[in-house]
Amino acid sequence: MPKRTICIQNAASLSIKNDALAICQQGELRGLVPLEDIWVLIIETHQAQITTAALSSLVDAGIGVMLCGDDHMPNGLLLPLGAHSRHAAIVEDQLAISKPLQKRLWQRIVQAKIANQAAVMDLLGLDGSGLKAMAKDVLSGDTSNRESVAASAYFKKVLPEGNRRNGPFAAALDYGYTVLRAGIGRTAVSGGWLVSRGIHHSNNLNAFNLVDDLIEPFRPVVDLLVIQSGLGGDLTLETKRELAAIFEYLVRIPLGDVPVQVAIENELETLKVAVTAADATKLELPVVIPLQKAGLE
Repeated sequence: MPKRTICIQNAASLSIKNDALAICQQGELRGLVPLEDIWVLIIETHQAQITTAALSSLVDAGIGVMLCGDDHMPNGLLLPLGAHSRHAAIVEDQLAISKPLQKRLWQRIVQAKIANQAAVMDLLGLDGSGLKAMAKDVLSGDTSNRESVAASAYFKKVLPEGNRRNGPFAAALDYGYTVLRAGIGRTAVSGGWLVSRGIHHSNNLNAFNLVDDLIEPFRPVVDLLVIQSGLGGDLTLETKRELAAIFEYLVRIPLGDVPVQVAIENELETLKVAVTAADATKLELPVVIPLQKAGLE
């Protein structure tokens, strides 16, 4: 079973007791969650109280802590720093990635993203054959910008307004992508990667370029959840809880059908293999399947 994403949406006092996160409300203990069971903690409300000692314990346990702004959208992320025993070796290999390998890795990521967008279309009862063909045409480094072309065609079909930036699903998509980004960031940093160093993304003002590369094949999972579940309009507490559970949904990797959380860990493990072997085909990326949570029939 995947670890849990805990979302704090109401006034609460958070502390650590016996290696567990204690959640107290109005002076009463409302929840006690073992740290080993938590993957990401989302603190949405500004009425939550937590000590620096508790934050330190969460980070020591490898838990990503996400904070939210006045608009209740995620605006900050606290991650473990260099916790992996091979941090230096991994960073050294990462910095030594050749340009041709970078281009082949990005080609593979874009192909997987477009193929997953096609799968979402099929699952929504739309014709994804055009995107499937486009995925096969992606060049090394995506020099013909198939990613952008595919995204434009895809959102015009799957969203009623045809534009991802506006319309009833925009807020839920943004929230889901941000939660997903936090999970990948947590896994990458815990794994010893230098997340500011991307494969394709290279913005000097972005501390998570690598994360923004690796998130791409997973975005369609959020799209499918939001659209198929009708999570449009205002972001309710229930909608946010559903989106925070994105890591529990199954995707397909060569190992079998696994939760998104496991697929993220596998993506980073196989990226390490691909970088060491200088072989982009070693990178294993998720395949979208019909929505189903881990452990549920």
